[in-house]
Amino acid sequence: MKNLFALFLVAALNVISVSPTLAQGTEKMISVTNGQLHTLEAGDGPYTIIFEAGFMSDLSVWHKVAPAATKHGKIILYSRAGVGKSPARAQPLNLIQHTEELRQLIDTMQIKTPIILVGHSYGGWVVREFAAKYPKQIAGFVLVDPANETLEVELRKINPEKVAQDQKRLESMAPPVAKADLALVQKIFDEAKLPTNTAIPDMPMAILSSIQVARNNPFYQETAPALAIKRELHARFFAQFSNGVHVVTNQSGHHIQLDEPHLVIDAINLVVTNIEKETQKRERQIAKQKARQAMMLEIEKADALLNANKVQEASATLNEALKVSQLTESEINQLGFDMLEKAKKPLLAEIVLAYNVARFPQSDNAYDSYGEALLALNKFEEAKTQFEQALRLGKANPQRSPKALLGYEKNLKKAEQGLSKK
Repeated sequence: MKNLFALFLVAALNVISVSPTLAQGTEKMISVTNGQLHTLEAGDGPYTIIFEAGFMSDLSVWHKVAPAATKHGKIILYSRAGVGKSPARAQPLNLIQHTEELRQLIDTMQIKTPIILVGHSYGGWVVREFAAKYPKQIAGFVLVDPANETLEVELRKINPEKVAQDQKRLESMAPPVAKADLALVQKIFDEAKLPTNTAIPDMPMAILSSIQVARNNPFYQETAPALAIKRELHARFFAQFSNGVHVVTNQSGHHIQLDEPHLVIDAINLVVTNIEKETQKRERQIAKQKARQAMMLEIEKADALLNANKVQEASATLNEALKVSQLTESEINQLGFDMLEKAKKPLLAEIVLAYNVARFPQSDNAYDSYGEALLALNKFEEAKTQFEQALRLGKANPQRSPKALLGYEKNLKKAEQGLSKK
């Protein structure tokens, strides 16, 4: 679907009237402090995906996208106050108030599953404002050709006259019902910042940008140079995040969710996948932390046994704990060095690093580390054997660096010098 006007606000003023194709969806009027919000919800599952429409657009703009998102969990579409079936408030709401009504909606609906916000155009501002104020309440977000508060500032640097013409043309075309709301939006463009000027924490996200040049469009903001600046602003925002995607299309107008719904669906799928990956990563980190804490308790037991001259019992205790811990070769190696260099307990280090050699007999690094523990105990003959094996394995490893091999050779010389002094 092509936009009738150039500016994202004017495109929304063309209010699209289509019916959502959610046969199993449930319509509800949800009460918030100052009124009600018309909602449509469907699906169930591990996530809740909330769709935030553009300026003066109702929930129906998501009818091509929302059904596909039900595979991830519950979807919630809603119309902001004064749009669609949602009653208007006594006064037009600004961005802060729209964000607050979204928060109240979430609280009232008692959403407990991780939330993903999907926002189009002005709705992208609502998503960003919410994410900045309530970052712990969302797991990720998708921005569909979102508004950018600094766009007009950047365009004025190039052609301030045409920007002013755009504003006058837009105001003249806006219907009376939208003029007060439009003034609130223009205030954000004039200030070139959102109310909550706080960085959003790094989280899975996606941003989609339309750079399609509309034909016979009188607005400067829909020309190729202006769209290039919008794309750059979107790219700058995207650069703040480490786990996301920036999709650029010239096949869609401003309503990408209608022209190329598959792009929005793919973006939602990607964000869900990345959330799951991050969740699994956190779970692994927590498991490792717990394993290390348990390992430290066993180390304390082994240390007490060594102090009581019960070497075999100490070794058996540590070996069993290391086996259960499922630590990697490098993690065991680090643990051994911590015992050797930080704790100054070479006997504990010897047990840990001896286990590493037995567990990973093809690791030249494990032999070298074990040898260093033996050096600290003046067990030069045994240390020499470990360093020689480290060199043999290291030279056979094409990925082993010359610097590492040089280190093995130096350690071997230390062991040989220790033997010569006996």
